[in-house]
Amino acid sequence: MKKTFALLLAGVMALNLSACSSGDQAAPEATEKTEAAQDGASQAEAGEDYGEYNWNLAMTVSETTTNYKMVEYFANLVKERSGGSINIELYPGGQLANTTEQDEACVAGSIEMVTGMTSDLTDFVKEMALFDMPNVFDDIDHMRRFLDSDYAKNQINEYCEASGIHMLAFSDAGFRQLTTNVPTASVADLKGQKIRVMTNKYHIGYWNAIGASAVPMQFNELFMGLQQGTVDGQENPYMNIIGNNLQEVQKYVVETNHVGHIIVFFMNNDLYQSLPDNTKALIDECAAEAAEYAKGVANESIEADKQAVVDAGCEIVEFGEEDLAVLREKAQIVYDMVKEDLGEDIVKGFQDAVDAARE
Repeated sequence: MKKTFALLLAGVMALNLSACSSGDQAAPEATEKTEAAQDGASQAEAGEDYGEYNWNLAMTVSETTTNYKMVEYFANLVKERSGGSINIELYPGGQLANTTEQDEACVAGSIEMVTGMTSDLTDFVKEMALFDMPNVFDDIDHMRRFLDSDYAKNQINEYCEASGIHMLAFSDAGFRQLTTNVPTASVADLKGQKIRVMTNKYHIGYWNAIGASAVPMQFNELFMGLQQGTVDGQENPYMNIIGNNLQEVQKYVVETNHVGHIIVFFMNNDLYQSLPDNTKALIDECAAEAAEYAKGVANESIEADKQAVVDAGCEIVEFGEEDLAVLREKAQIVYDMVKEDLGEDIVKGFQDAVDAARE
């Protein structure tokens, strides 16, 4: 990726800003929550001057996802509480760029805000590789306690700011699952399957270690790749399976629960740091409320999307404990890679924080 992309993108967006818009209408839930918060201590003072800003918020996922619903909620809150002086335009479905491009553009400052997932960011914030170590979290509640911890909010953000972005919020869409067109009843059945993965070396190493053939591919190329048989399968949370109609071109969903699908919502750090203190406080407040709102969205989405997969004719497969143990054993290669890249101390600090989040 040439570094000139981010500069060129700024000019393209300036020409198209008035023509592209979504998320202008407040979601009913956002309106209700905003009204309920007006008497609360956290509500911004009426009539306060926050400055005038127009920002773009990019994502490669669709409007049906938890990502979109979270940032739409956020944008509506910010617009209302700023008295309309801060406007955030949402661009879902890769309208502005693919995953790598939009992250690079946010680091460079030509896209102000982005939502994606932790694994998208490893090329820019190397410490995000901590989340690529499989089977770190016991279950979704454990993962959420960790994401609400001081370590996640402070230490992880320290890593992010050193790399040019400021983390506004974490959320999740449960865990990532395998989908495939090849009958798969055990880990042995994965041997030789062509599995699409993100352009992330830890994911590539994991699936190759299991015996599959990992094929890096941009997300916006995935549906066609499955349709044409370029790959046999892929791995994503239920949210993205349904959001991108992958159930139409896949026959099986294998519940591997190998990696948490942790949603990130961030903005250019120089921009964030340049904001007046009251504007920072407003952004932080609205981001925290949007992340909390997203938990309920994710819970409903997982159940509904799982049922939609079944209704589409896909078979859901659950591995037995013996096969899950094999997956955990094979995952050690990723732990070794992350320790080599980040150092023992950083990995230990992360694992200690994960342990502390256990009940």
